[in-house]
Amino acid sequence: MKRLHSDEDIRPNDLVRIIKKQKPSGDRLKDIDPKPRNYAKFEGERPRGRLPRGIMWGIAGLVVFFVGGLIGSFYLARHAAKAALETRVKALQSGVADLQGFDAQGAAGQFSTLAKGFDASSTFGGAVEALGSLFGGGRNAFNSFNDLSTQLVALTGEVNNLELNPGMDWAAPLGQLRDTLQAIDTDSNSLNTALSSMGISSALDGESSYLSLKAQVDGAVRFLDAFVPWLASPASHHVLVLFQNPSEMRPAGGFLGSYADVTVASGTLTDISFHDVADVDAGFTPKIIPPVPLQLESKNFRPADANWFFDFPTSAFETIKLFEESKLYNGAGGAPSTTFDGAIAVSPAVVSDLLSVTGPMTVASTTFDASNFLVQIQNIVQRGQAASATYPKVIIGELSRAIFARIASSSPDERQQLLSMALGWIAKRDVMVYAANPDFESFAKNYGAAGDVYRLPENFNGDYLALVDTNIRGDKSDLFMNQNVSFDAQIGSDGTITDTLLIDRTDTATSTPYWWYRTTNQDYLQVFVPNGSTLVNETGGLAKRIFPPINYARDGYSTDPLIAAIESSTQPLFIYPAVTTHEESGKEVFATWARVAPGETAQLAFDYTHRAFAAPADGVAYQFVFEKQAGSVRSYDFEVDAPLGYVFAENGLATYEYKTNDPPGRFIVDLTLKKL
Repeated sequence: MKRLHSDEDIRPNDLVRIIKKQKPSGDRLKDIDPKPRNYAKFEGERPRGRLPRGIMWGIAGLVVFFVGGLIGSFYLARHAAKAALETRVKALQSGVADLQGFDAQGAAGQFSTLAKGFDASSTFGGAVEALGSLFGGGRNAFNSFNDLSTQLVALTGEVNNLELNPGMDWAAPLGQLRDTLQAIDTDSNSLNTALSSMGISSALDGESSYLSLKAQVDGAVRFLDAFVPWLASPASHHVLVLFQNPSEMRPAGGFLGSYADVTVASGTLTDISFHDVADVDAGFTPKIIPPVPLQLESKNFRPADANWFFDFPTSAFETIKLFEESKLYNGAGGAPSTTFDGAIAVSPAVVSDLLSVTGPMTVASTTFDASNFLVQIQNIVQRGQAASATYPKVIIGELSRAIFARIASSSPDERQQLLSMALGWIAKRDVMVYAANPDFESFAKNYGAAGDVYRLPENFNGDYLALVDTNIRGDKSDLFMNQNVSFDAQIGSDGTITDTLLIDRTDTATSTPYWWYRTTNQDYLQVFVPNGSTLVNETGGLAKRIFPPINYARDGYSTDPLIAAIESSTQPLFIYPAVTTHEESGKEVFATWARVAPGETAQLAFDYTHRAFAAPADGVAYQFVFEKQAGSVRSYDFEVDAPLGYVFAENGLATYEYKTNDPPGRFIVDLTLKKL
């Protein structure tokens, strides 16, 4: 039957017909409102209205279940994304550690896995893409990982290319490396922001993490911005490579017996010329007053003695300056003048390590290996000098060329081994780098390759120690000198730090047949300590009166400003006549002399005090800094004692002790006082 929609549609006959069809049931039609919806009841139609309560709750439950499932799915996806990202972060950390260890292949393997599973075609990646409007942090993180992994894989390829092609033109590859590092920096910033939004930025903390890599990228980019144009320039650039001989110690390392003039132009190594330091000394005509201790063996300050300063950048600067004043390089006689852009100091330990990789090598009928290199070289040089040979140190150049040729044909595994060794050379100051360009020098300092003396921060609360030997008129006896060092720092309850230093020196040269090692060792010892230190006791040192070998004022000698700065601060200690004090590199220096004959032992002892910046209290930080003289070999026993009633939070003990016979060039110990 046609449904009625309005009062105007009702006709009287229809109403009568409807009523007749109904069975009487009393007053059935009583009080019925004559509306279309009521008429519909009598036509058998179900009226429109509210659903039954059970059905309504069922529908509501389905809605809640659907919405809850959607929310739950979102959070499950977010949790899965977070777990996946944290897994990638660990792979990133491992790759960065490999890259910092010069393992380019290992790093490439880690980096290539970073973006797997993140692409939109994958199930997980597609879900993230679909939820992108709600899951922007995760999607941004995935995109950043994709971009970053691409750049990191490219970086490892570029590093590997440099490793495998040491003789190539490096200007273009280094330029590409710079661009890749800049892209990594950009992607790193994006990744850090995205991960932080997901609450997992803490997963990146750590020395070998992505943040460590990022911290190094900025400095590397600044370095390459300056280095690539320098390297690619067609002009010739000269770098001094200084071969230091630790058999005859000097403050910045061993005596500068030989060196190489390395020339670079248009991105390639164009020449390496090896020289005896006597070559440059012979052409050095300026008359400069040498440091007072050196006046025992030389009346003039010369290039061979220029590494007089414990701070290698200072010694390298001085060495370059004196080299450039020699007739060999100053353009005298119409020859072109030479300007050196930097200097690299190399110890014999580097050559020994190279020989451990290449294996024994025979040059000029002499076989050199990792254990005998220095003794064999010295033996050849001494025989040549005794026979008045024209150029007895030519063997150094011949051996160096043979080693370079062998390395050029080395296997990838051997090169990887050498790169790992290079990190050790830098850490132990077997290789130190100085550059006249400030950006280059800053880069070397940031990587611990500069050999610079640590500058104590303002309000420094702690202790500092460095021992510096200088062999003067002791021939090559340092090679057979065994030294054991014991250092104890007692922190007093009033903030006074009392230091006790013992140095045992034993000459073992009786075991060698060569006379130049069996000469009595004569050492000018300098002990670098914090400024303001006061010597309270000293034993074992020797006083030595030194008279100028000539009348410097009458003969027109000039003073060197760096030497003059040290000597102007030099003061005798009348209570301890064997000791003088002076200031150098921001430190107080106690200086004395030690003499040890072959087979004998001597002990030197120093007791001194200085004030800590902060008085002892719970939570107060204490720092101990030690720096090793390049080329030196000593055994050390360091001890720091907390004040009465305190322990160190780091070990829960009242004493911190560290023993080593092979320390790095610099190590810093951070301790925190904890009150019992």
